[in-house]
Amino acid sequence: MSFSRRATRYLKSEGLDNVCAFETRKQIEQLNVRSTAYWHSLYQGRHIGIHKPDDAICNWTARILTKDKLYRQKCLGSALELGNGLIDYSTALARAFAWFETSEIKAMATSPRAIGRIKDVNICPIGEVYTVGHALKDYCEWTRIARSEGGHYNNLVLINYHLIPNFAFLPLESFNARHLRDLAQQVLETPPKYGFRERQPRSGIEKLSSDELRRRKRTFNSLVTILKMAFKHAWDNAAIESERPWRCLKRIPVNHSPRTIFLDRNECTRLLEECTPALNKLVLAALYSGCRVGELGSLIVGDVGKQGFGLRVDAFKRSPARFVFLPDEGMAFFLEQCEGKSAQDFVLNSDMGKPWRKQHTQLFRRAVARAGLPRDLVFHGLRHTYASDLVRAGVPLDVVAKQLGHASSITVSNTYGHLAEQYREEQVRTKFSPLSMEQVQLAKLRKPELDQLWSNVQTDDWREYARMAPNNHQPRQAFANPVREIAEYFNDVDALVSKAERTKLN
Repeated sequence: MSFSRRATRYLKSEGLDNVCAFETRKQIEQLNVRSTAYWHSLYQGRHIGIHKPDDAICNWTARILTKDKLYRQKCLGSALELGNGLIDYSTALARAFAWFETSEIKAMATSPRAIGRIKDVNICPIGEVYTVGHALKDYCEWTRIARSEGGHYNNLVLINYHLIPNFAFLPLESFNARHLRDLAQQVLETPPKYGFRERQPRSGIEKLSSDELRRRKRTFNSLVTILKMAFKHAWDNAAIESERPWRCLKRIPVNHSPRTIFLDRNECTRLLEECTPALNKLVLAALYSGCRVGELGSLIVGDVGKQGFGLRVDAFKRSPARFVFLPDEGMAFFLEQCEGKSAQDFVLNSDMGKPWRKQHTQLFRRAVARAGLPRDLVFHGLRHTYASDLVRAGVPLDVVAKQLGHASSITVSNTYGHLAEQYREEQVRTKFSPLSMEQVQLAKLRKPELDQLWSNVQTDDWREYARMAPNNHQPRQAFANPVREIAEYFNDVDALVSKAERTKLN
């Protein structure tokens, strides 16, 4: 099939439900001049757009998402008659499809997928025997009503990726601890699925790092919670008679791993320099307030500086509504964003003039890469940066907790208490009350040696200073009482991963 025919076929099928906002010449002429292109998603990871940086240039552009989560673009031709001829939307589509199919692009691009999110469990259970698939299907029909849209979607992703392939057709009455152990092994051996990447083959657990093991344990616990809720839902509805399927489901203890991806002020400056104009304002807003991106996207002018020197933040996720106080420069920044707007207008908008929802993800990832910052840094890391900066400055944890919207300071202490290593060191060395004058004099005599020792232990990466390797031993937690076979299996895995990491260090 020629690419022209493919473009025509697309317009008569997928294109009918996925209409481009700049198909016609009139629509293109009405687009405002701006430095960034206007994009339309053909498939996940495949886009067509209009680049109109000034009145003398207006080109069709194609874009693909690479496997390392970056974008690559190609100019397709002029979209308006500006002295060099022009091509219409159908021709631009054909050229885009031709570029997508070149060997170079296919080798570096992610696999294209249809536009849209998962909406249901990937199974249509049939038959009189009530299976695990039946239970998951019925449970998801309930969560569609009872849970938030995001919570329901996250459940669907986990169910379709981890549970449906191997457990959907198992009779629910037959489910027992042996199946739970099979699930544990499957989760530990299965790499997580990121974005549009294809499912990766299972691999040996001996290759896991301690951090990867911790994350996969958390995934296992999430699946156990989903299964337990689904099985209890089935039992409550008299779909099964035995309680064993849900009583055998036990979570495992997982060490809390404090977040370590946060920025110092120099890194914040580098990040801001690589952001688009609208993203720059969104990043500044997060650094000044510690708010989540969803909270910032919902912020209206009437929330700024009305009830106090700061922001009124509506209830979000599990956090109740709260008031976030701002530093002077932060207050000045938000007031500037409100100028010329009515009380109900959004304070922050994307480069396309729309409220921020999820458009920031790829823009932020690209800015992080260009700034040379840790690849694992996501937008939520700005919230960690805000909190860690306050902690390092000696702000009481209760104050930080209230600013972030946490119910108590325990979460802040567990999450951010370790981030102030240099500050903690300074406080201990300068505030410790003298205990022995003899030792004080000895310290003065050995000061050159102590200064040299301090210099020797400094690290190139300030995040690594005094960092301890995570402990894989299972902590004592009341909620976690795993089945003996599962506990023994994870103990063996912990020992194997610890041994592998010690071998690497040696």
